Amino acid sequence: MHVSLLGPLELVAADGSTVAVASRRLRQLLVILVMNRGRIISADTISELIWGEEQPADPLGTVHTNVSRLRRVLALPLEIETSPSGYRIHCPDSHCDVARFEALVDQVRQAHTEHIPGLGAEALGLWRGSPLGDLDHPDIEAERQRLTELRHEISELRTEALSRLGRHSEAIAAAESHVRENPYRERPVAALMRSLYAVGRQADALGAFADLRTRLLDDLGVDPSQELRDLELAILQQNVDTPPPFDDPHVGLPTTPALEQRISICTTPDGTRLAYAVSGAGPPLVKAANWMTHLDYDWESPVWRHWNAGLSRHHTLVRYDERGCGLSDWDVDRFTFEAWVDDLASVVDDLGIDRFPLLGISQGGAVAIAYAVRHPERVSKLVLWGAYPRGRLVRAVSEEDRRAADLNLELARLGWGTGEATFRQVFTSQFMPDGTKEQWEAFNVLQRRTCSAENAVRFMEVFANIDVTDLAPQVQCPTLVMHSRDEIRVPMSNSREIAGLIPGSRLVLLESRNHILSGTEPAWDRFLNETHTYLEV
Repeated sequence: MHVSLLGPLELVAADGSTVAVASRRLRQLLVILVMNRGRIISADTISELIWGEEQPADPLGTVHTNVSRLRRVLALPLEIETSPSGYRIHCPDSHCDVARFEALVDQVRQAHTEHIPGLGAEALGLWRGSPLGDLDHPDIEAERQRLTELRHEISELRTEALSRLGRHSEAIAAAESHVRENPYRERPVAALMRSLYAVGRQADALGAFADLRTRLLDDLGVDPSQELRDLELAILQQNVDTPPPFDDPHVGLPTTPALEQRISICTTPDGTRLAYAVSGAGPPLVKAANWMTHLDYDWESPVWRHWNAGLSRHHTLVRYDERGCGLSDWDVDRFTFEAWVDDLASVVDDLGIDRFPLLGISQGGAVAIAYAVRHPERVSKLVLWGAYPRGRLVRAVSEEDRRAADLNLELARLGWGTGEATFRQVFTSQFMPDGTKEQWEAFNVLQRRTCSAENAVRFMEVFANIDVTDLAPQVQCPTLVMHSRDEIRVPMSNSREIAGLIPGSRLVLLESRNHILSGTEPAWDRFLNETHTYLEV
């Protein structure tokens, strides 16, 4: 039996006949089990994913009854195992279209140019519509969006490969189809412009750019990227360079940085010991602490190692673990936003740095804003990534928003300190929805190593109530605000709000869904280029 999830749920028997699953609850149960194939998932988690707040009178019994009913529908090799901690389905990758699709994605990412169109077409051919059936839950929606983003990536890579191979008519057709479906993405427009120019349709290539610019300005209030504006200029001047082939499967893969870091300890006025690290050489760049860091583990982890290497390339990078996290003291009484701002001051004072650019990531962006307002004489420039001026509870406008914020807290309370990875995977899929398997596993490890369950809840409670909307207009230094255009964890609208609050700031949106950029995605290279260029001016 084969299960297809890249569209409406479909079960196909060995003889090619379709096996009906009439009950919506059974379809949802099957989707949950298959998406977690090979892993045990608890009855509590299944019940929450299916029924949400409208739980049945006997959730565990209801789940078990539905598992029994589903067993009668399925056949080998889709066998459901029951254990004291939950349920697990045995579904070989060869019997699941999602597994085949993800395997093809990995092959396309590493393939030589001439092989990408065929592999990409096979991957796109598996797609039958909105994936994961009719299950409606925020966590499933995040997974649905992740798979959809992978489809976009494959389509874009295939279009670019067709263009580079000189198969311009195919590239134009593929790019135009992609643009119709995703009108705000730049990569298919760039490929479309190049292929139109290559076949002598210069006016159409410029028209494709003009159409995108109008959509971005009218709908999102942003300009096209500098790269795309440069391509438009090159077409106007009839001086378009042939893009380099991407035949080396190892180009862009992160490596362990050939650097050393020096870890030191300073003590804050309230007696909290903070661990900070210095790496690289050149002018200083201070990174305000953000959640889930561990100075030692981050140096090798695929979650943060490319950040450390990239930011240390042209600067002496200073970073530290905030109180309650990593190598800094975990058992602290003062656990407030004001304490985080004071901790930043303690680190730079201990190092004796007089004036420096300041990088703020996620909630570290709000800390950086507050510090820059309090110490305008010390901050030369601000760079903010994935930041937000108001926490989830402050910006909540509906009861649904408040329930979503409360759900994150409840998940941390219930599962952070346990051995059950399902709870932590919720956060992983929000922070790095397009991460690799290695990155997801490393992020799960990072959550366990960085802080206790109690501190995780304390962190999120403070995050949810952050509000620097009154402080942001008082920032006096030049500010660069960057954000993933399609991020899940912290929506792009937060950076638009910050850019509107800080006088004279510049907003740059990158094509990614990740809150923490991976070292293999194009957005990471652009982030580094934008950051280094901005700091060098």
